Amino acid sequence: MKFIKNIRFSLLIISTIFIGSVLIGNIKDHSDSQQPLLQTLLEKTDTLIHGGSGGLTQQEGGNFVSDDSYTVTEDTEIKEPSVPEIAGTIKRGETFDSSLKRQNVPVQLRLTIIDALRNKLDFKRIKPADNYTLQMDGNGQLASFSYESGPLDILTIKNSDEGYKVSKTPIELERKKVKISGEISSSLFAAFNDKNEDMRLVYAFADIFSSRIDFNTEIQPGDRYCLVVDKFFKNHKLVGYGKIEVAQYYRSNGTTLEAYLSESAKGKDVYFDQDGAAVGASFLRSPVPVGKMTSKFTYQRKHPISGKIKPHLGIDLAAPSGTPIMAVADGRVVEIGNNGGFGKQIVIAHSGDYKTHYGHLSRFKSGLRRGSVVSKKDIIGYVGSTGISTGPHLDYRIQHHMVFKDPFAMTFKVQIALTGKELKKFKEQRQALAQMADLDSFTPHTQTIKVSSLTITNKEHDISLLL
Repeated sequence: MKFIKNIRFSLLIISTIFIGSVLIGNIKDHSDSQQPLLQTLLEKTDTLIHGGSGGLTQQEGGNFVSDDSYTVTEDTEIKEPSVPEIAGTIKRGETFDSSLKRQNVPVQLRLTIIDALRNKLDFKRIKPADNYTLQMDGNGQLASFSYESGPLDILTIKNSDEGYKVSKTPIELERKKVKISGEISSSLFAAFNDKNEDMRLVYAFADIFSSRIDFNTEIQPGDRYCLVVDKFFKNHKLVGYGKIEVAQYYRSNGTTLEAYLSESAKGKDVYFDQDGAAVGASFLRSPVPVGKMTSKFTYQRKHPISGKIKPHLGIDLAAPSGTPIMAVADGRVVEIGNNGGFGKQIVIAHSGDYKTHYGHLSRFKSGLRRGSVVSKKDIIGYVGSTGISTGPHLDYRIQHHMVFKDPFAMTFKVQIALTGKELKKFKEQRQALAQMADLDSFTPHTQTIKVSSLTITNKEHDISLLL
């Protein structure tokens, strides 16, 4: 191929010189007798260079482009023009438009995309690591655009005869119903970590029994746990969990905590124990999700700073500075601010003449003030070490009828209890779940109970913990 090209190039030079001499002769003689010969030489030269194809112009690099925009490479391979594609990721501090601009997307295309997504995507809520892909047609116009803000949320723009259409891309998932069991050696979190489960599943499990046990302070080595939950996979990668259907905790002292997900008379999902009583009581057991009890409720404690013996009418829960603190029950803020040795403190009044105290906070939740109404599990502040303190912890106290009580020695009333037909239906459901998951047998490993597939086409789905 290179040899032929060199011959053609040499002939081109010779022909050009010869043609030039003829033209010079023509200019001198003003004779028409050379015109037929000149035309013949031009045609022969074109044939020698281009093999008779005609109509080609030479590009930089030795390639030739014909009038119909096909590219002819040196080995005469013909290729269709490729469709330009741009793939990008939102970076920290970028807006949607600035990210597209960084990818050199023309301003008119950016306007087209933004206009199409205007009522489908909240541009103020885009996040770093969101991905997008843009394809243009041969005329440089938008062919398609997709924006992925999460594993289940992909918006697609496509060009059609009726203009640009935006739709949510259906997501194909695999659902695995699994039974996860294990034994406690040090902590509930370590036990779940041994199963390679996400920590959000641990918090969901602990939250179910948050009115019955504090998993930070009341567990013992040898305790066992079991749960049944759906796990969702996209392209073999775990993307989330469904609601825990069954949760069981066997304490080494012989007591067992059980919780079964069921629908209440009000149409809400509620966890009930084996007798049909709601597992959740009116008060949480602990206001912090992670904490180690460093001081108990006592009337005789040696103060860690002064060294004096004095009452400690609450419990100290050590936790990293900034750990969120929850309201243990519905109520109203009656005191908020600095309170001497307690540092930054919140006091909340609850029905039944209860008050709860939260001391040594690093800061309060923004907007919280005296008179604010809070609900159980609302974040009210963050663990700190203000006031007289040796390190970050929460001083937590409960008053009932103006008398301070040991928070971990108190019991609270159940909020809901099933009766009659509802109780009968619940027990039938519980029996079916127990048989399906073989709950009567304990095996310290993860067991797959059922596998199925599903397609998610909108925001309504069964995934409650999205990773």
